[in-house]
Amino acid sequence: MKCSNNICHRPYSPPNVNLGEPYICRLAPGELSIELEWFDTGKGAASYTLHIAKRGSEDHRAIDALPGTITVDGLDTDTEYEFYIESSLGKRSRTRLARTGATPEGCTVINYLHPDDCQYIFSGRFLCSPSLVRTASGKLIAGMDVYGHAAGQNITLLYISEDNGETWHYLCDLYPFYWSTLFSINGVIYILGLSTEYGDLQISCSHDDGATWATPSKLLWGSNFLCECGGIERAPMHFTEHRGRLYTAFGYGSWKYGGHSPATLSIDKDVDPMIPENWEYSAFLPFEGRWREESKERGDSIEGNLVTAPDGCLYSYLRWRRGELLKLKINTDDLDAPPEYISIEEAPVSNSMFRIIPHAEKYYLITNRKSEVFGEYSRNVLSIFESYDLKNYKFVKDVINFEDKDPKRFGFQYPAFIKEDENLYLSVRSAFNNADSFHNSNYMLFYKTKL
Repeated sequence: MKCSNNICHRPYSPPNVNLGEPYICRLAPGELSIELEWFDTGKGAASYTLHIAKRGSEDHRAIDALPGTITVDGLDTDTEYEFYIESSLGKRSRTRLARTGATPEGCTVINYLHPDDCQYIFSGRFLCSPSLVRTASGKLIAGMDVYGHAAGQNITLLYISEDNGETWHYLCDLYPFYWSTLFSINGVIYILGLSTEYGDLQISCSHDDGATWATPSKLLWGSNFLCECGGIERAPMHFTEHRGRLYTAFGYGSWKYGGHSPATLSIDKDVDPMIPENWEYSAFLPFEGRWREESKERGDSIEGNLVTAPDGCLYSYLRWRRGELLKLKINTDDLDAPPEYISIEEAPVSNSMFRIIPHAEKYYLITNRKSEVFGEYSRNVLSIFESYDLKNYKFVKDVINFEDKDPKRFGFQYPAFIKEDENLYLSVRSAFNNADSFHNSNYMLFYKTKL
């Protein structure tokens, strides 16, 4: 077998792991059905059969199958199923798992991963890091990685929609990529992320709507979460254009060793992002001085939103604590300078990642709203607020509301977005229908709404 440094795979398989032939690449359970997509990774066969049964049962239902998308109807709701594809050559896919159940109103399932499904065990067992981009040809690409405690945390799955999110199909796997952001410049799709948790910062690009990807360019060397001082940290945070440059937030540190120091990464919008020297990053802001004195106890200081405020300056609003944001000012005249601590601001947020989106002289805050009942990490309601000054927020509406459900088992969080005129498209990391926990998500949902 030939060696390769290619990062784009259909699918990725560790050298010592057999993922099976054929390969089930996407799942989307409904209330009484399971939709699955698959293809043959081998030489092809004359015929194929889908075998499906209630989990643990030997009473399998056999269905003739052709490569592509299959929907199995007539299933029991809120029920666990196991299934695999077998070819007439005797080859078979891995056994996959899914649980039927109703999805939130107005949402489409991009992808699903059962918490006991081991297909991506080399990377993890839960879906994370939603990202969303529109291609020059009008298609939507949704990205997500697969994470798990003490796992590799190094694969990103890409799915594509040609009908504005009504249906989704498997595109490819990117390995190694983690905590990644999809974005577009001049019709080219890029992905910026890490090689693994706290790993190397890298970027790749695609000129064919995500079908193939270039060998990544390394922007910064990282380490890993066991390193004494941590490593590079980022979530799939979006880019903000300010005076001809694109800015995004990242940091350095780790949960294990005392927190994260925030910084910014930027590039002129008219130069090649694949050339590392075209990027600039600021110094990292340590937790000291007035910031430390005023806050007394350190919050999270991660997942910054870069926003041009009404005063014309660029600020980063970061996750801090329930009911509070960390506000930092970005020195756009000195790109080497660290962010400047400004204040801790009150806001209707839970302790979770949020988005701030400028639109029509307002700012929209998409967040898990603060709950006095459920505590610090309540994420079972995803809401939209509006503000004219980034200080005072007015409730607009709930995107997804499961406030009557156990906040330890339900979560709708980390919304990625595309804003087009009044339309807002969201990809939401979601935990429900017997998820492992509110945090350990089993669904990636797509949602459309109006601002």
